[in-house]
Amino acid sequence: MIAEEMGEVFPSPVQPFADNWTYLKAELAWLDRVLMRSLSKQRQSNQEIDRVSKSSIDRSTSHWWKGFIAIDPSKGGSLVPKQPPQNNHPLGRYGDRIVASREHGISLGIPTLCDRLELGKFERDMLILCLAPEISRRYERIYEFLNNDNGSCKQPTVDLALRLFCHSDAEWRSSRVTLAAQAPLIKRKIIQLYLPTANTRSLLSKAMLLSEKAVNYLLSEDISIDTVIPKPRTKK
Repeated sequence: MIAEEMGEVFPSPVQPFADNWTYLKAELAWLDRVLMRSLSKQRQSNQEIDRVSKSSIDRSTSHWWKGFIAIDPSKGGSLVPKQPPQNNHPLGRYGDRIVASREHGISLGIPTLCDRLELGKFERDMLILCLAPEISRRYERIYEFLNNDNGSCKQPTVDLALRLFCHSDAEWRSSRVTLAAQAPLIKRKIIQLYLPTANTRSLLSKAMLLSEKAVNYLLSEDISIDTVIPKPRTKK
């Protein structure tokens, strides 16, 4: 009371997440913002291609020539949107709330899995990207549009994840390594990679799918992480 009269303002304590579902809703709200920016950029790109293209061949090869043609924003082009400031908390964008949740004994699936496997920012974001269609099928339609190919793939592809979450060549290269055969999420088959069509071969074109065990764990409030990552057997 005295502090209030003197005009002193103390920061309110960080609120923990009520439960794992509340945490996931916050992550999905973040993902929605990322996807909406990408959707806007993709629509602008398609409009630019339609304006410049002279034939169907031009449109089908736009992924090659578009980078070599400067399109004036004043004539219908677009400026590259500014990236929002990055949160450098070691536990990610909601790091303070995750810490508070742990202090209150509230288990959060994705942060727990990231801790167990020592995963980085890109891998955490990739888990959210892959989990989203298991919560709402509207993400399938968004991914199909953003994949921007003729395969009608409704799952996020490696290429899409790299485009959404990498902001430099260095990030792209380091993030791609996390999808190698010996990387934790792939080696343990938490994320499975598959070719959506017979005409694709590259890693970039592969779609990503969470295993059923991983989905059940990440959506649950009380399933043990040991169902996804069994503890190593002790030697007798």
